[in-house]
Amino acid sequence: MQTLSGVRILIVEDEYSVADDLARFFTKMGATILGPAPDLERAMQYTECADAAILDINLHGVAVFPVADRLMEREIPFVFFSGYEEDIVPSRLRHVCNFTKPAPRHSLFEALFPEGRPEVPRDDPDDIVVLLPKLRLAARLMLTDENAADRLVERTLKDAIRTVDRRPGHCSAEDWLNGLLREAAMDGAEFLN
Repeated sequence: MQTLSGVRILIVEDEYSVADDLARFFTKMGATILGPAPDLERAMQYTECADAAILDINLHGVAVFPVADRLMEREIPFVFFSGYEEDIVPSRLRHVCNFTKPAPRHSLFEALFPEGRPEVPRDDPDDIVVLLPKLRLAARLMLTDENAADRLVERTLKDAIRTVDRRPGHCSAEDWLNGLLREAAMDGAEFLN
């Protein structure tokens, strides 16, 4: 099985079950999932750190093409995965693979990575910005409510800023933040509101 360890895949999908299925498939391969982003605004926030992307064309009536344009500018591989035929795609993006749902997930992988596992630059393991998608995914796995998960991440980051001088020297930023996330989740009542 291919490994995508260290590869950040942006999933832009407004249907929860489809987004969850894609996230689970690529997470099992070792990828870090950005999102899943159900709308254009959230998707645009991830375009600068994605290594690859899977884009639904229609997000609650809004076309995803600005995200596709930005990914194309950055030379990031992406595919469309939707219920729409190719004729809805602007001519400037017609070269992009357009998979009609339901398509096999391994077909998406092969289209994104035709040469197999991509080489991605190694980030500084203490770069908090790089760790945010992982932290957000961990919060979403703990809490089913997306807004509550975001509040949990926000609380974790505030705790990190407040206690940065007490961070153990032997502890990676990822382990430290995950510990703070678990502690904040145990305090918990404020995230359920």
